Amino acid sequence: MLKLNKNLNKGKTQLTGGFKLPYSLNGSSHNLPKWVNEKDTLKVESLIGQLFTKYLIDVEKRKEVSFSHNEKDDHKNSDLFINIDGEKIGAQVTQFVMREYLSRFNQAKGICEKLSGFIHDIYKPPIKVNIQICTPWDSDEVPNAPIKKYKKLAKVIAESISENLDGLISKKEYLNFNLNKTDLKDIAEGYNLFPVPNSHQSNFFGDNNIYIDYGFDNIMIFEEDVKEAAEKVYNDKNNGNSEMLIIWGDERQFMNTEGYIIEILKERFKETTFDLIYFMSFTNFLEIQDRVISVNKIK
Repeated sequence: MLKLNKNLNKGKTQLTGGFKLPYSLNGSSHNLPKWVNEKDTLKVESLIGQLFTKYLIDVEKRKEVSFSHNEKDDHKNSDLFINIDGEKIGAQVTQFVMREYLSRFNQAKGICEKLSGFIHDIYKPPIKVNIQICTPWDSDEVPNAPIKKYKKLAKVIAESISENLDGLISKKEYLNFNLNKTDLKDIAEGYNLFPVPNSHQSNFFGDNNIYIDYGFDNIMIFEEDVKEAAEKVYNDKNNGNSEMLIIWGDERQFMNTEGYIIEILKERFKETTFDLIYFMSFTNFLEIQDRVISVNKIK
């Protein structure tokens, strides 16, 4: 009988979830250059201004549209001025970020890259190897252990790659290893090894032919995370000095939950000081075919 783990997700209501394919022709999307760096505020505002004015012309059929930056865009003042048919409208620009997702992503990336480096210090495999590490089954918490324990795990994995290299090259099949009865069981129940085909790139975190997928970094979006993000936008931006709010986000983080995000934003901003609110989403890759920009009117 299938057992269900009732300890996962901290009691949250999951909207959607996904998993990483082990390899692909181009490798993981997190290594691809971004269209815009979220940390570069001026470039973000310039891009949003360009995209939004194009939307006004192409979709809302406005004739005279332009934008400019506000040099005095301090707390809750306008970031941009949108000129629409002779009217100058102040607009704040903010990103919709689900922080729990990003936090787990960054923690996973950091731990996996450290482990990859620890393994490489011990053994340098001549082929690309994917390593999937299973966390303790009864929890999806990020394992909290001293560096020396991760180094010990790295030593065990490095030795198993070295000892099984011929089999990895010749058989091209998963090799499974159990850690249940070791002092590493609080950070890993076990792991498997699999050689990445020569013509492909790993989708896991790491470098130098050593790529790792750690069990706790599964991609999940919860209702509570969307509501928390909407609440933060409201608290940060409402009661400001602008007529318009443009909320934008990277579709890679949303996993097709944009419909629910829009619903929650409309509910939260029923009462607001803004006259106009828009939600804009796109995939933040530099090189992408048939780029689509989605713009939804919240108010």
